[in-house]
Amino acid sequence: MADFVPHSFLFALLLTFTAYLLGIFVAYRGPFDMIQYWVKGFWNYLSFSMQMVLMVVAGFSVACSPIGQRVLRSLAALPRSPRRAILFITFLVAIVSWIYWGLGMVLGIFLAREMGRRIRGIDYPLLVACAYIGMCAGSFGLLNPEALAFSRPGHFLEKTVGLVPSTLTSRSTMVLTGFWLGTLGVILLLMLICPEEGEATGPGEAVLRRFDEEDRAEENSLARERELRQRKPLTFGIWLEHSRWPVWLICAIGFSYIVFWFYARGLQIDLHILNWILLFLALSLHDTPMGFLQSMERSTRAAYGIIVQFPFYAGIQGMLASSGLAAILWGWMTRGASEWTYPFWVYWNGAVVNFFVPTSTGIWEIQGPLVVKFAQDLNVSIARALNAFSAGELMGNVIQPFWAIPLLAVCAMPLRAIMGYCLIAFFVLSAIWIVCLTLLPL
Repeated sequence: MADFVPHSFLFALLLTFTAYLLGIFVAYRGPFDMIQYWVKGFWNYLSFSMQMVLMVVAGFSVACSPIGQRVLRSLAALPRSPRRAILFITFLVAIVSWIYWGLGMVLGIFLAREMGRRIRGIDYPLLVACAYIGMCAGSFGLLNPEALAFSRPGHFLEKTVGLVPSTLTSRSTMVLTGFWLGTLGVILLLMLICPEEGEATGPGEAVLRRFDEEDRAEENSLARERELRQRKPLTFGIWLEHSRWPVWLICAIGFSYIVFWFYARGLQIDLHILNWILLFLALSLHDTPMGFLQSMERSTRAAYGIIVQFPFYAGIQGMLASSGLAAILWGWMTRGASEWTYPFWVYWNGAVVNFFVPTSTGIWEIQGPLVVKFAQDLNVSIARALNAFSAGELMGNVIQPFWAIPLLAVCAMPLRAIMGYCLIAFFVLSAIWIVCLTLLPL
């Protein structure tokens, strides 16, 4: 697993240094001013980082439980050949991501891990890339956070654009066509370039051994729990640690809130409720407090890349926002835009800025007002402008390793092994989305 960290971490360091130099020589800020902007932004992702850590750790714990393993093995057994596996994982993850990107990310991470072990002759780097590409392809979906935010009172651009219903953004003909054509286009491409069985690169003995050790650790932990409960007598403290009653009681409370959430809000998912569901699923599936804690301890191995790297991206956002670099990059990318070419240039601007600020909330905060003002100046529909910028920054994730960090950690895959596939998929998705954004009605 450690092999993936240097590549994605070095990429984050390179972007940090690039933003620092651009701030000095392009935005004409002082060297120490840029350091201050960097430090000011460095801790902005702490809450988000903890959400992502908890999602990966709790998701890993659920996936490694006996029930989780049976579900994943059943799904992994459905495709009978490498090409069908490529079709299956890309399409399934894209559809689930269209409902909510966090669900697609969790499914893709652990399904790729399981399919790599079970499907003979599969090209493992391509399989992992497909899980990531599918997640990105479906991310402009039904519960896209920005589309939902613009449709509700209180969003930060409401005074400028008012409310923009999701029927003009995430549920518009334009966006739905982009999603379906983009997903089908990358699936066709990935199936065409899928290596034959004799040329495929498998997971490798070390990776398979690690996966087996992780599964055996779970099985051994459950066996020790059963053995300990049979011993008599136990002290009250040890009995509580290995008793089902504390788990049952707290899970009853936790699951009651999940029922209340969906009863009160309908089909609305965000990272808070997703993590809540995963956490209490992990707790309930591991039976006892000690079994749950041991599972979570093993699962934290997959989250250290998030802990290390997310603050650096937060620092980059701080430099771009405070130095004025975001506005300068916007001017460079959209200088020659017209009403007709506006979607093209805004899409590429979103993709380029996404390299430096790979979170939707961050990128909208620093460039959202520019997107809206430029659209108004050119008499472009606000909804078309929002769709073009959202599609650019979301599809740009395909070649930005920020969101791949959990996937690469769990699947023990270095970044360099999947980036070629991701680059090809990015250009296919971009071509399809730009045509849809430019030519299709809302």
